[in-house]
Amino acid sequence: MAISGAYNTRPTGPRMAKNRLFLLLCIFAAVMSILILLWLLISIIGQGAGMLSWSFLTSLGSKDVDKAGFLPPLIGSVCLLGICALTAIPLGIGTAILLEEFKPKNPALVRIHGFVQLNITNLAGVPSIVYGILGLTAFANVFGVLGTPMDPSFAIGQKWYQEYADASGRLYYVPVNSREVPLKPAEAGMTFLTAPRSGAEVAQVTIEPEAKLAPLKLRIEKDLESIEETIVTQLDATRETRRGPVHVDQATAQRIADEAFAGTALKADTQELKALTVTALAAMNGKTGRELRQDRRDLFQTLSDKELGAVDLTGFMIAGTIPNRKDVKSWYFLQLPFGRGVLAGGLTLMLVILPIIIVASQESIRAVPMSQRHGSLALGSTKWQSVSKVVLPAAVPGIMTGTILAMSRAIGEAAPILMLGGVFITFLPSNVMDGFTAMPLQIFNWAGKPQQEFRSVAAAGIIVLLVVLLSFNALAVFIRQKAQKSY
Repeated sequence: MAISGAYNTRPTGPRMAKNRLFLLLCIFAAVMSILILLWLLISIIGQGAGMLSWSFLTSLGSKDVDKAGFLPPLIGSVCLLGICALTAIPLGIGTAILLEEFKPKNPALVRIHGFVQLNITNLAGVPSIVYGILGLTAFANVFGVLGTPMDPSFAIGQKWYQEYADASGRLYYVPVNSREVPLKPAEAGMTFLTAPRSGAEVAQVTIEPEAKLAPLKLRIEKDLESIEETIVTQLDATRETRRGPVHVDQATAQRIADEAFAGTALKADTQELKALTVTALAAMNGKTGRELRQDRRDLFQTLSDKELGAVDLTGFMIAGTIPNRKDVKSWYFLQLPFGRGVLAGGLTLMLVILPIIIVASQESIRAVPMSQRHGSLALGSTKWQSVSKVVLPAAVPGIMTGTILAMSRAIGEAAPILMLGGVFITFLPSNVMDGFTAMPLQIFNWAGKPQQEFRSVAAAGIIVLLVVLLSFNALAVFIRQKAQKSY
């Protein structure tokens, strides 16, 4: 006999009110989260969209906001992510398979297995800056047991040269076998190269004793020093206070130049040098401190280059000149210790995401029904055949989901690679040992500058970072969907 309403479990009264209140709170939290995210995205896009351009993506870094480019951090992040993925994904999945599918039966090994499992779970919650310190110690310096990055115990893809300079400052090179070869002073009969690895020999270098070239260089240096001393003295005389700005109009600049070049016997066109000096002095008007010192250095360097070019000291080298050591690294250059390069940065990020990939892969493998394993083994498959042909294909969607989340974290990490990379680098890495910067580091650098214009550049960098992140995620989702369909 059925009793009407005996099994009615629909909540009524206060329970219904509590249910509705909880549902409203959940909806409110979800809506607020989405609104805040949209507000942040709209704010960033509105602030940085105007700075986005092809030039911004293909230019190198610069302290000038109009010339600031995002190419070095973009390439650096892609290289870091590539190294991180190539090492973390196979290592993480392999570790998960070992821990889940090949559990030991020996009591001692069981305890070790449990200890390893516990520590992997705990490592997922370690602050990322700790991994940066670990990467600096383990990868950059290799615990100090294999020399130092400046004096490695092992290196390939590196060639050494001895770099000589003639009297005009032009450089020449002599290849040597290693950095251990003693520096050889310049002497008659030496064969030089015009550039490292060029193979083009120089025949016109004449090695003269210092007594022959020194008097000429000494006279030039004295004349230039006299010009410099006069200009500095006259500029200081135009200041109203000791540290105040200089006051140089066109007439004053012409007077200072005439006085500076009086009594000199320069080989270069004196009128041309005077005109350059007058223009440079007029541009110094109102300047003080570092800008003024830099302008003076630029002026005196220009005068020196003009005079040395007029004397034509190219191809004349003083006998006994001591060279510098010069090294050229190939694209496959590798050394131990790694130093603070791309490889050390990528391996450090690998440490950050490795526990996440292991735990996610374990959960995915654990979710595959045991009946599939038993069926495979019952048909005569080996343990590895069962794992590779049955378990892994079924676990791929979950493994890829965990990998996506881990790689998303890696591309936005700044703290670990702050220990290894630079925040302002204007070159592209030429090999895995080369220095690097990354998108989060460059954005951090721009956001910390006092100029308001750099905030817009930082916002443009954030947009690029989001696009790269979404692109990698989309690729991983595509791979996951293809694997899921094929299975």
